[in-house]
Amino acid sequence: AFEFFHKLHVPFYCFHDVDVSPEGASLKEYINNFAQMVDVLAAKQEESGVKLLWGTANCFTNPRYGAGAATNPDPEVFSWAATQVVTAMEATHKLGGENYVLWGGREGYETLLNTDLRQEREQLGRFMQMVVEHKHKIGFQGTLLIEPKPQEPTKHQYDYDAATVYGFLKQFGLEKEIKLNIEANHATLAGHSFHH
Repeated sequence: AFEFFHKLHVPFYCFHDVDVSPEGASLKEYINNFAQMVDVLAAKQEESGVKLLWGTANCFTNPRYGAGAATNPDPEVFSWAATQVVTAMEATHKLGGENYVLWGGREGYETLLNTDLRQEREQLGRFMQMVVEHKHKIGFQGTLLIEPKPQEPTKHQYDYDAATVYGFLKQFGLEKEIKLNIEANHATLAGHSFHH
């Protein structure tokens, strides 16, 4: 991929953790597999001059995240998601990434019948506060970004649109720590124009 980036004069690339390395059957395997690939990515960056725009953790594809990652009521799933985010952020930091993206594809709900909105929102807020704390702890100078998306795969997502995310950030005192990564198609899914 880096040879292709170089030929196209693309200055940056991005990654999801499990797109660049196999997840493995355990957290130990995940961490080991990803660490090996971070070394490969560092070498490829050095060879090609292509830099990392952003890294992120894929906390939505694996079936364990069917009921959320940061909002999941199962402490084991929550801790797995936290480990992925910490590991991917540290990799982004090591690779000189400009940004770290948080996209909660499973942070939402299908129905109000079995959802405690207040509890889930507070749990998500605390998770984001811990992400910010970790950023400062490791000295990551990049920007933390949330990518709003109204639905897909979860019907009602907590990061529905820019206004919803900004209100969430204000509620938890994160508006000076986390910015938004707006994708045009996600804005139109919310029924807005890109610049709305």
